[in-house]
Amino acid sequence: MRNKNNILKDVLGSSYSSKDELLFNCPFCKHHKKKLSVNVSKGFFKCWVCDTKGGISYIIKRFGSTDDRHDWALLDQEVDFSTMDLIFNQPEEKLPPVELPAEYMCLAKKGLPPSAQDAITYLWSRGIGQRDILYYKIGFCLTGQYKKRIIIPSFDNEGNCNYFTARSYSGDWLSYKNPPASKNIIFNELLIDWNKPITLVEGPFDSIKMNNSIPILGSTLKETTKLFKKIVETQTKVFIGLDEDALSKSMKIISLLLEYGLDVYKIDTSEIEDIGSITKTEAEDLKLDASPINLESIFDIYWSLNEL
Repeated sequence: MRNKNNILKDVLGSSYSSKDELLFNCPFCKHHKKKLSVNVSKGFFKCWVCDTKGGISYIIKRFGSTDDRHDWALLDQEVDFSTMDLIFNQPEEKLPPVELPAEYMCLAKKGLPPSAQDAITYLWSRGIGQRDILYYKIGFCLTGQYKKRIIIPSFDNEGNCNYFTARSYSGDWLSYKNPPASKNIIFNELLIDWNKPITLVEGPFDSIKMNNSIPILGSTLKETTKLFKKIVETQTKVFIGLDEDALSKSMKIISLLLEYGLDVYKIDTSEIEDIGSITKTEAEDLKLDASPINLESIFDIYWSLNEL
């Protein structure tokens, strides 16, 4: 049976050695010099021209034959992505605990004041019912800094509150008024199953409409964030469901995820306001119709964006 070096040479062609790495011609940018550096022992690659990088298995899957993929799978071990780049060697950020507002009341509890009905009616208008309120511990504040705002808390993997969002339900000019806390978190990681595909959306109201989804609290995602690291470590399939007006930012996230060899699908949100504005059934239907994106097709999308 072939060893890993022989499989790589069958897939990528001739190479030469440089310290602990093999250098090949890059199949992505097709540079005339051997600039694709492959570290077999650590399990990852990087092109020094186009900066494409990721797990070696992605190259085998993309460019190898059925026999190549079969033989590689028999030899391959779990990749330690913590050594892929220096960014993964940065110390974990120690975040101070986040406390929910003193005025916070969970809307699932009994004995709420009559004025709570305004908050509940707002949630109903957005397709959020009692089961969602209970599952996500959704609450509100009648007084204080977050007066007349819906509170959606986030809990880390140990069940500790690490963030919350505060959305006005009374027509305040400032829709969101969020806490002075770091956004470098995995929102409601306690509820995420990393063994299943995840969906990245913009905000928690979007997340409620789609199973196993994570709000990125905006429209950008960087390599240095806890969420990005976790996605790379788990190598889970990723669906991108950002609003259509954030299309260029969606493509940047997709490009970054593809560089690390992840399977990425883009959800078409061009016909809706946002995922939070549709039903759960409609949201899941959009996911079923999501398009797979690869490093070749993404250039066509960028080209169409430039033509708009």
